[in-house]
Amino acid sequence: MSRREKIIFTWLTVTFCLFFAGLLIFDRRPRLLNVLDIVFFAPAFIYAVRFHSRDFSGFLKRNFWLILFLFFASCSTFFASEPNPSRFFRAFFHILTLFAFVQAILRTHETIFWRSLLIGILFGALVAMIDFYCYYFVVDRPFTDQLYGKYETFHINKLITLSTNQLHASMYFVTLPFFAFFAASRLPQSVTVRLAPYAASVMIAIYLIANQRRSTLVALFVGSLVLPVLTLRKKLVVPVLAMIVVIVAILLVNPEMITDRGSSSRFAIWTETWHSIAERPVLGHGMAGEMPDIHIVSSDGKPAVFSHPHNYYLSLLYYLGVAGLVLWTLIWFPSALHSLSHRDTAHWPLAALATGLTAVFFDGVHPFTPFMYNWPSVWIPMALLVGFRYIKPGLPPHATENT
Repeated sequence: MSRREKIIFTWLTVTFCLFFAGLLIFDRRPRLLNVLDIVFFAPAFIYAVRFHSRDFSGFLKRNFWLILFLFFASCSTFFASEPNPSRFFRAFFHILTLFAFVQAILRTHETIFWRSLLIGILFGALVAMIDFYCYYFVVDRPFTDQLYGKYETFHINKLITLSTNQLHASMYFVTLPFFAFFAASRLPQSVTVRLAPYAASVMIAIYLIANQRRSTLVALFVGSLVLPVLTLRKKLVVPVLAMIVVIVAILLVNPEMITDRGSSSRFAIWTETWHSIAERPVLGHGMAGEMPDIHIVSSDGKPAVFSHPHNYYLSLLYYLGVAGLVLWTLIWFPSALHSLSHRDTAHWPLAALATGLTAVFFDGVHPFTPFMYNWPSVWIPMALLVGFRYIKPGLPPHATENT
């Protein structure tokens, strides 16, 4: 490995450690964003510009729908009731940089990228296990409690503070096992590489089960089901069977985890949100900081107020209308179709995307933001899927091409 490659490897490893553990390490998201701007987004933008300047028209063609969506979403903030251009221009920069950089790095230092990604996921899984240990063995909560409880904060020591909530944690980690296996499938095989995704997946599964979010279990089941359906490989039925075993075990040991909350008033929330969407269905209300409060009557007959529809797609429709939803779909759908007929390993990012898009069906909040807890469920699998499509044909899986 050359000196340049060592620098890139170290940089990407630090970046992915921040990507997949940052929201558990930093007590405030703005601090993580500021660090990521310096550590990743600014240098990644420069790297991507240098690479794509050789074929800028080709880059625009490959990412036409992405750029159109980003411009549409960013400009819409000026038509919102509470415009916030700085936030959404930052989202524009973050998302565009992610896609452009992934497409560049996969065509220049692919092996380094996958190795760093796998290490970052392992680090995130380890941090999740530290949180798990602190909550149940230091805070001393019973195992029947949901990990993180009701948005509580616990100061363990000067270095460890548990301040993440269930929604953030579940969306943040639900796709990482699929990323881990995808990265391992693209690396030169060794015992360490083969075992790493299994180790990460076990730790993440324990952490997600402790979160006790039913939508997470549903999303993992969908992602696991996608693999054998797409590949027709019998051995990939194993994750599906494992998920069934987990769900049955939960029903036998602690059924209230699944049954005690009913539908959490989701259908009433979605119905009320749809009334707001119908006011401006084509172009939406424009990107703004917050949606109007959603007032419903819960299943127990009591009034309740929610700040968002608990559904990413309804949020998209509210803010950006049908036009925004169509543009957003065109970002990833052509690459998804392409991967169905090419390259078996592309099924891993497809499974990750299916998992993430299922998770945000139940809990999505903001459809267009700078780096946030829902990025591993939405933007990162999309960027991997699109970027993998444009690796030069004929390039061996473990080869790299120097810039």
